[in-house]
Amino acid sequence: MDAALVDAELGRLAASAPFRRAHRHLRFLRHLLALARAGDSAGLREMALGVAVFHRRADQFDPRSDSIVRVEARRLRQKLADYYAGEGREAAIEFALPIGSYQIEVRPRLRPVPEAVHLGRAALALGTLPASQRAVSLAEQALGEAPDLGLAWLLKSAALVSAVGLTTLPAPGAMPAAREAARRALADPRLPDVERAEAHSLLALVAFSHDRTWPQALQEVRRAQLLAPSAPLHAREGWMLMYARRFDAARRAYAAARARDPLSLTYRVHESLIALYERNYAQAAAGFEDVLSVAPGHVVAQSLSAALHLYEGRHAAGERAYRQLQASLPSLSIGLCGLAQALALQGDAAAAEATFGELTQRFEAGAAPPYQLAMVRARLQDAPGALHWLDRAAALHDFNLVCAAVDPAFDSLRPLPAFGERLVHWGLAADRDGTPIIPA
Repeated sequence: MDAALVDAELGRLAASAPFRRAHRHLRFLRHLLALARAGDSAGLREMALGVAVFHRRADQFDPRSDSIVRVEARRLRQKLADYYAGEGREAAIEFALPIGSYQIEVRPRLRPVPEAVHLGRAALALGTLPASQRAVSLAEQALGEAPDLGLAWLLKSAALVSAVGLTTLPAPGAMPAAREAARRALADPRLPDVERAEAHSLLALVAFSHDRTWPQALQEVRRAQLLAPSAPLHAREGWMLMYARRFDAARRAYAAARARDPLSLTYRVHESLIALYERNYAQAAAGFEDVLSVAPGHVVAQSLSAALHLYEGRHAAGERAYRQLQASLPSLSIGLCGLAQALALQGDAAAAEATFGELTQRFEAGAAPPYQLAMVRARLQDAPGALHWLDRAAALHDFNLVCAAVDPAFDSLRPLPAFGERLVHWGLAADRDGTPIIPA
């Protein structure tokens, strides 16, 4: 249990009516907590407690004839019960002294969790566009029922990040809101350590992808790892390492994530994305096909599979794939973005420009990220235009900008000093030659 939470609860308890003048029982409680923190089981013996807490002489105290420790332990239990039934009824954690033991227990006090939280987390696990949008609304519903519930704030943070990743919400508003929601989650002392770790990992993601401050992101990851290593945490670390071009380390992180959660299709997609960024397109294609064979509607796998056609020179196949994606998910801008790229790569500049115009209208309506417009300009061999839209992506904290250091769509820009300088300025490379920002 977080020491700060324990100390805060101890301070509230000490100021309460049952304990305000009960100096002996407060001293007893503080001593038991100190023993628990130190892991000192020998200090819990009745003999040791009689001497240390109740000032009995070691050469004279006999617990068999002097019941001071047992009597005061019983009175302490009663005072704790009185406190948690009254002034402490809203306490986030509680101190408990089980009958027959002097081992103090510090445990969170359970509270009802709105069903919307469970439904929202289930929706996020699906990884689909409609489910992500539903998770955002379920988070708001849960917060309407329990405004200070950390689990509800955590759901909101995760749902907003997911929505930005699927380009259904603009990053400038959603990512700061996700950061604030994660902080609100951590402010709930009832939030279990596993979920506290998740909140820290969300803060790491925002720091890396929105603020592009790797030291802060690394600090948050380490905080999370100390609390509770988990599959999502390993995956989040792998995600950051991937975009920093630490591919081997990223692959190890995703392998650790899949070892804990072998059923996650998202982790499979991201492992394949590592191969894509390494330009190992055959391996990437096999991974995406595996996912689509069991989840044909997986949006990220669909869009990346379509992109592979373009990267491997199958431009007509890429056009067909993106037209299908646009028809099935018209609200997503990725279909138009890919279609414009495919048309440009096939030499149909007029059609590509017309589609780019539609994409620009989406951007002006807040429904397309500037990073996607930069991708199209790069495919049209318009380097100044691509750099202009990448600058817009940086200014608007476009979630996708972290991809720029590894994205094959911008390979035509890599020889340009202006592109390398921007990667450094954006915090995506250590120097303009593209040295990774995260040391090996």
